[in-house]
Amino acid sequence: MPIYDYKCRACGHQFEALVLPSSKSAAACPSCKSQELEQLLSAFAVNSAEQSKATWKAARKQYEKTDLRDKQIAEREEMERHHH
Repeated sequence: MPIYDYKCRACGHQFEALVLPSSKSAAACPSCKSQELEQLLSAFAVNSAEQSKATWKAARKQYEKTDLRDKQIAEREEMERHHH
């Protein structure tokens, strides 16, 4: 689904709009509702296998930290319950 960057010629507001192929109406400025828009060049996202692997690895590392912390809290609570 394409997301386009626009600049309104009427008020100068810049915004992004999701433009569906099945959409019958043209995009309009969210600020002034004008349809006098200039489509800007959009930056695009690139997703490589290496980037995906790095993101996955960072997420797994964060999960492991959270999991370890949860285990430590559970152990501490269990010890406190046995001491009372």
